[in-house]
Amino acid sequence: MKPTLAAASDSAIREQLIAELDRNLSGAGRNNIVVKDGVVDLWGYAFSDHEREAIQVAAENIPGVKEVRNHLAWIEPLTGMILDSPPENGPSQTAGAPMH
Repeated sequence: MKPTLAAASDSAIREQLIAELDRNLSGAGRNNIVVKDGVVDLWGYAFSDHEREAIQVAAENIPGVKEVRNHLAWIEPLTGMILDSPPENGPSQTAGAPMH
């Protein structure tokens, strides 16, 4: 079966984002990046809210991206607490127990 133009474009978006994260944010291996019809879903974690936002900005700057849905949690480095993405206009919420 031949890949569709959208699938090839989605694949190219994903590969370009992974390459960008590898160059500038020490890798994307800990993240799951899903691209469908130009919409990027980011899953996994970051080590700071700043890194989480940088990953989103990197995705938004890839040509062909229509939308970025950032589901990344971040791990608070001192306690190991996993924190959810902050809601649109509110503080972060605790999502789980500390990681050891």
